[in-house]
Amino acid sequence: MSTSFSRLLSFALLSFVSPLAAQEAAAEPGRQAGLIDPAAFGFGRPGYMVDATFMGTQDYSDQPGGLDFFELRTIMPVWKTQLGEDTRLGISLGYNLTEVDFGGLAGLGQETLHTLEAQASLFWRPKNSRWWGLGFVTPGLGTDFEGLSWDDFEVSALGLLGWRFSDTFSVAGGAFAEYGAQESRVLPALGFIWQPKPFIVQVTPPFVVLGWRATDRMTLSLSGYPSGGSWDVEDPRVNRVDLSGWQAAASVIYRLTDHLTLSVRAGMNVGGELELRNAADREVANETLEAAPFGAVNLRWDF
Repeated sequence: MSTSFSRLLSFALLSFVSPLAAQEAAAEPGRQAGLIDPAAFGFGRPGYMVDATFMGTQDYSDQPGGLDFFELRTIMPVWKTQLGEDTRLGISLGYNLTEVDFGGLAGLGQETLHTLEAQASLFWRPKNSRWWGLGFVTPGLGTDFEGLSWDDFEVSALGLLGWRFSDTFSVAGGAFAEYGAQESRVLPALGFIWQPKPFIVQVTPPFVVLGWRATDRMTLSLSGYPSGGSWDVEDPRVNRVDLSGWQAAASVIYRLTDHLTLSVRAGMNVGGELELRNAADREVANETLEAAPFGAVNLRWDF
């Protein structure tokens, strides 16, 4: 499959909560969106974001050596417009730079990998109604840019219908579809958000977040979320890289100004798996990765 299961659902739930929070913030000027973005995937109010993750060596379980990993991610909203009173259309761009050193596994050394994505989302929320709806389409590329082919291309889509039970509790359900590397998949998308102030619980699989707003400017959180990605590469031995894992983190999020937020997080990357396939789609290597510590820093400018 061109993208791991966790990566598929991460985009689905990212799209669920992000427009919802933006709509609520727009409806009530001066109110901060109540969502916590544990790994800077774009939750909460729209804004510009840059995030850097530094990870210790993930040792291979079946042979000597290990995998070194660094990731730099950005998200940039580029356009939005109102389509009548109840519907809004928005477009955003995302770019990930991933530096991976495979330590000689299957003949691979240090690789620079890129992920480019554009997302068009349609958000519907009638006035004086607890119902809301969302649809999106996200085309993208996962590549080393040494040669582009159809296998580098991926596209995903989501349809959701949500119900706001109260000002502190919302649920949503729908379906998510993805196509890439000549394979397709359809999955359910379910989640809820509960905000009993000063706490917040976000159970939007594969994201789970427990947060405490210690002060007006500082939020502390514990979270779990997926890591990794999938890329096509140009190499005589390897054509496809699929890296997956889970990160458990503790975060400190501090609002420096009304628009600028700095956050740092640290934790462990666990459940790591690395699969390498050749141009004939045959498995070249399949390694379980040992747990490794990581640290990350994030700057975000909210509108």
